[in-house]
Amino acid sequence: MKNLKIKREWGYYCVLYETANVKVKELVVDPGKSLSMQRHQYRNEYWHISEGVASVLTKIPTNPGSEDKIERNTLFLNHTISIPIGRWHQLSNQTDKPLKIVEIQYGVKCEEEDIERQ
Repeated sequence: MKNLKIKREWGYYCVLYETANVKVKELVVDPGKSLSMQRHQYRNEYWHISEGVASVLTKIPTNPGSEDKIERNTLFLNHTISIPIGRWHQLSNQTDKPLKIVEIQYGVKCEEEDIERQ
């Protein structure tokens, strides 16, 4: 169902638009909350910060047998980030104001079941 608020521990999301290979959502992350560290097998994600400040942690693969490189980014209003298929990532709101993100998912499957948590 489109535009229905789906509540989560970290806030809520609404699906704004959906086709077979694209889904657009608004995520609202409550102050001091974080989503799980996760990755997706079938989709990429593109995030646009529409309100607030986002803290994004990603794990960048290195040589086999080596530890992944941890990258931390702070994103402000109108900043964007692309999360490729298979990349571990975590979104956090470390401020005292709500964080709003427009998320565009694109790939073979844009389903909630395509989440592997760490």
